[in-house]
Amino acid sequence: MVKLIYSGLVKYDKNGQIVPDLVKGYTINTEKNIYTFELKDNIFWHDNEPLTTDDIVFTIESIKNSEYKSPLKNSFNGIEINKINEKTVQFTLEKPFSPFLSILTIGIIPKHLWYSIPAFGASLAELNIKPIGSGPYMFQMLIRDAAGNIKQYSLEPFTKYYDNQAFIKKLNFKFYPDFQTGVEALENKNIEGLIYLPKENKNIKNKKIDFRNLSFPQYTGIFFNPDNNELLEKIDFRKALDLSINKERVLNEGINGDGQIIHTPILPGLLGYNKELKNEQYNVDKAKEILEKLKYILPKEKKFRIKKGTEEEPEILSIKLSTVDQIENVKSLNIIKENWEAIGIKTELEIITKDKIKKVIEERNYQAFLYGEVININSGPYPFWHSSQNQYPGLNLSVLANKDIDEYLTTGRETNTNIEEKELMIKFQKKLLELHFAIFLYNPTYIYPIAKKIKSLNELRFINLPADRFNNINSWYIKTKRNFNKNK
Repeated sequence: MVKLIYSGLVKYDKNGQIVPDLVKGYTINTEKNIYTFELKDNIFWHDNEPLTTDDIVFTIESIKNSEYKSPLKNSFNGIEINKINEKTVQFTLEKPFSPFLSILTIGIIPKHLWYSIPAFGASLAELNIKPIGSGPYMFQMLIRDAAGNIKQYSLEPFTKYYDNQAFIKKLNFKFYPDFQTGVEALENKNIEGLIYLPKENKNIKNKKIDFRNLSFPQYTGIFFNPDNNELLEKIDFRKALDLSINKERVLNEGINGDGQIIHTPILPGLLGYNKELKNEQYNVDKAKEILEKLKYILPKEKKFRIKKGTEEEPEILSIKLSTVDQIENVKSLNIIKENWEAIGIKTELEIITKDKIKKVIEERNYQAFLYGEVININSGPYPFWHSSQNQYPGLNLSVLANKDIDEYLTTGRETNTNIEEKELMIKFQKKLLELHFAIFLYNPTYIYPIAKKIKSLNELRFINLPADRFNNINSWYIKTKRNFNKNK
């Protein structure tokens, strides 16, 4: 909804590159700490009021205001915004920050409507569900169910949109409680598109739907929390866990081969990717040797290893492996359990319901956690691997810290050149692999089902976030007609 209703200073184009949106253009000084933006002419809000730099300043200052509790607040720490005139706004950074432009894709809100709403009541404002933006589509209506939940949401084109006006005259969004219900609606022809199609549903029958395989910066891996299992403090134990997993089998059986095996969090196409960077792969004998050196022996006719010297009261080598309740995750989990138990590690599985997963992540309440992370290609790996992000709301799920990794990630965000940043990202990956901070499994293909009747989607191949599937929605169309030129 934000992607369609609001506009940012910049946006992602069909190739995932940052381009101007509300602005004609921008300049960056030599030191890369001052960004100056000039707004386009004749840009309006959906209520026909003009959009000015006052709205830009108000939006950023609201984000920085702690009372709003914005999740974007930390992104603007150390950043000052100044209005130069009605058309020009300038950002000054304490120090260079390479992902800064990607932050400015956030939607701008109208000051004349929001300024009178107190920060403590902002989350309850009607403007949250009946918004006024400046994007290609504007709010038309919504339908609620008996419980008050929004069941359907309708948008229509904004006739004063500053860019090409959208062709499709109405967008109806329907909301479902889970993927299965949404997939059934797609199969029954009740809807013409779905945000994402789970791998287990890719064989649904609907001849009117086109299934597009998109590149998407997401990876699934296993993340460790040594606070809940002291064995995970040992690099060699983490290495044994990694060596014993048959990734080919996880890919082919877990997600039906719809993806590619990965070895680091820097995916193909991202700055710093190097296909040669990888640890030793599937080697069961080597994994067993490591466990023997750690003094975990396998008694005769026993399935699980015990700590040497505890034969009288066996100390069984064990680990708990958790994931969210999704079919592809559960399939992968069972394969990994089989792999780990094959080398003598008792593996307890924990399947977490979707309504409880947020709390589990917030509290880092797991030992080994199989999960998929979606990364922002312009923000880089910092939010997922720097030690400052170990605790909620940070995204570092492997509750491990290393000063070298912190230095590579911090310096990488402040560097002025892609060459230097690339070198730092390679050092970061090498250190991550050396320490076995996580086990990287696969980068899944993003299956986007959309009606065949909708045209102009051929150039859609890569998305940075799910909402990016609407990046070129202005050019989407359904109907065509002959246009006879009488002058010829």
